[in-house]
Amino acid sequence: MLRFVLVQPDPGTRVSGGYLYNAQMAAHGAWELLNVASGRGLDVALDKIDADLVIADSIWLTEATMAPFLLRAARGTQVAMMMHSFPSMIAAADSGTVRTEPTELEIKTLERLGLAILPGPHYVPRLSTRRLVCEPGIDDAWRRPPRRRAGPCSLVAVGAVTPRKGFLDVLEALARRPGGWTLRIVGSLTIHPDYAKAVAEMAARLDGVMLVGPKTPDETRDIVTGADVLVMPSYDENQPLVVLEAMAASVPTVAYAAGATRHMLRHDGEGLVGPIGNKTALASHLFRLLDDEAERYRLAEGCWKRQETIPSWASAAAQARTKLGALLQDKL
Repeated sequence: MLRFVLVQPDPGTRVSGGYLYNAQMAAHGAWELLNVASGRGLDVALDKIDADLVIADSIWLTEATMAPFLLRAARGTQVAMMMHSFPSMIAAADSGTVRTEPTELEIKTLERLGLAILPGPHYVPRLSTRRLVCEPGIDDAWRRPPRRRAGPCSLVAVGAVTPRKGFLDVLEALARRPGGWTLRIVGSLTIHPDYAKAVAEMAARLDGVMLVGPKTPDETRDIVTGADVLVMPSYDENQPLVVLEAMAASVPTVAYAAGATRHMLRHDGEGLVGPIGNKTALASHLFRLLDDEAERYRLAEGCWKRQETIPSWASAAAQARTKLGALLQDKL
């Protein structure tokens, strides 16, 4: 039986869409998952792996950490990159800017490996590397039919509180519209302390904003499924899992068109999408759903119809394993 091992930096207590994807696919049999202390012991860990395919999480796609994977590939093992996002794009977004292309180093490294595994069919620019799409699933517990709003509009945003996630943009918009809404922000407050402090200071000036910190996947699901609108003003994304989860819960999304968001989420179908960093459009989309419950409910119905196309994790993992096996058998 072919053995596939995905190697990722140890997430510790951090929960992100990429880590959840890796873990859920592993739990349902797509591959084995190996956590390695970031940058430490990677060479030793890779030497101990007896696998037909080693998959490197894209967090390793830097000059400082790719050498052991390239060495393993040079020795004859097929090594692939699990492309959640490019580190250069993450770094740019965390500094408050937008980068639309990977670096030459990132491109050349992927070309040397020859295989990129994608969690969706979008967002890999300028690559001649062979690509294999292994789309995610969701827990069926996310699937909830539409419900009409009662009382203030409950907004939720999910992600580590960093410049990459753009939460200040949402607060600036809501500051222009006091009352009639609540907002919970679910995510770590320690990864970018200065930005988190700025978000907390602005939130303290607004009624209805709660920074609830990181939550377990089950706790996050309870918060999102109980909300009326998901807000995702990210400056960088790849295939954001929370969009699929909110869609399954009949919760429309207001988002920037980062990464695959504009493909996953049909504007005016399951949510509203605006250009990255366009705060005017973001505010307009938010106010539209705050003001018009019939419109919000129409989008919730669009989500419920669309969720029928989203597989379970078990189905997604089985499809991924079949695809990976067929790819390796073709090479043997």
